[in-house]
Amino acid sequence: MTIELSQTMLLVFSILGVCGGILCACGDVLFDMKGSGNQKLGTSKNIDSNWIKMADWRFGASIFVACIGDICVALGFMSLAFQIIVKTQVLGIIMLVLSGAACVGTFIHSSLCIQALIYKGVMQRGTLEIADDGLEKMYKQIMPAFFICYILLMFPSIIVIIAIIKGILDVPIACVLLNPLVFLFVGPIFRKINSEIFQDFPGIVMPSLGLGAISLVGLLALLY
Repeated sequence: MTIELSQTMLLVFSILGVCGGILCACGDVLFDMKGSGNQKLGTSKNIDSNWIKMADWRFGASIFVACIGDICVALGFMSLAFQIIVKTQVLGIIMLVLSGAACVGTFIHSSLCIQALIYKGVMQRGTLEIADDGLEKMYKQIMPAFFICYILLMFPSIIVIIAIIKGILDVPIACVLLNPLVFLFVGPIFRKINSEIFQDFPGIVMPSLGLGAISLVGLLALLY
């Protein structure tokens, strides 16, 4: 039995995927725009001193926006998967399975936001030492899953690059640059240019925009 989606549905999914990347980037801004004077604290330097200055609603809004964004990104990945299946089933099915991996971004993002809320709560009546002790335990326990989820998000990028190079997706070869693997390096480059100006924005949004860029490849393949 084969499952097919109409061109219109694939187009809608791709557009939603692009929007999803933008939503995830908005979630990054809500969480990561900490302002000047921020310092990395704690044993693993996983605490930001400016969390204490940020309104609680920003972290909740960030989780909500990123959750919707990740679902949309997954649909964008799905559109690409069905486009690839037409030419090569094996690669397409792998991409389809990995489409669900986009939703693990919610776990990654939520874990970071929850850390910030815990830190703010502890610091109201406690000390940095108490906050660090609790957050360090949390950090060490979530890092293995965090790392696996982050790697899973990279595999769709590799599949799309292969599909473009092999001509499976009918888009210009330059579209290999439209993926999180490339966008991941943009942030550090901006920070090298000027660490004060680019510490927060635009470096923080680049991986999320990269997820949306994958869906843009699917959109271009449908329209090209």
